[in-house]
Amino acid sequence: MFIIVTKGIRKRWDLNSVNRLYLKPYPLPSLFRFQDWKFHKEYCLKIKAAGTNTFDAILFAVNETKPRLVKIPWELIPGDEDDPVRYQKLDADIWFKQPQSSKRTLYFHQWGINGPELGYSLCFLYDDNFGINGSPVNRCIEHVTGGRAGHQWCGNILALRMGISYDFYENVDMQNDLKPFVTYFEEYGKVRPAS
Repeated sequence: MFIIVTKGIRKRWDLNSVNRLYLKPYPLPSLFRFQDWKFHKEYCLKIKAAGTNTFDAILFAVNETKPRLVKIPWELIPGDEDDPVRYQKLDADIWFKQPQSSKRTLYFHQWGINGPELGYSLCFLYDDNFGINGSPVNRCIEHVTGGRAGHQWCGNILALRMGISYDFYENVDMQNDLKPFVTYFEEYGKVRPAS
C-alpha cells in the first residue's frame, strides 16, 4: 500500500492500481513497477517516437532474475563523402545510465565459446566500464547461469541478432537465442577460444 499526495490530497494506492494507471502498454515485472515508472515513461515515449524502427532484444536487467523482451529504437545513419557506409544506430541509452558508461558490443556466432556454428550471429551490448563506474552485479545473468557465469557481469545487458553486417541488427528470438547467450555467459572467462 502506498500513499500518494496529489494536489494536497492524500490517497491510498495499492500496487495493482498504480500499475494500471502508469504502466500500459509495456508492463515491467511487478516488483519494480512502482519504483521504475519514470523509467517506463521515458521508455514508452522513445518507443512511440521510433514508430516501426525498433528491434526486439533480450534484456538481462541488472535488478531482475528473468530475461525479457524489450524494444530498442534505432535510426538509419546515411553514409557521407568521408564514410559512404550506412549503419543502424541503436538508442539504448536508457539502459546505460551509470556515470562514465561506455557501451560496447560483443559479437559471437557459435554455441558458447568453441561450440558448433549457430548459422547466424548474435551480439550483446554491455557497459565496458562496469568495473569502474559502480554498476551493480547483474542478478539476471547470475540467475540464468545458476551462478556459473565465467565472468562477473554488471549493469544491464541487451542481446540482439546481428543483421547483414556488424552495422545492422535484427530481432532476437527468445526461444531460439536465449540458450546460446546463457551458454556464452557461462563459458566466457572459463573456456579458452580454440585457435
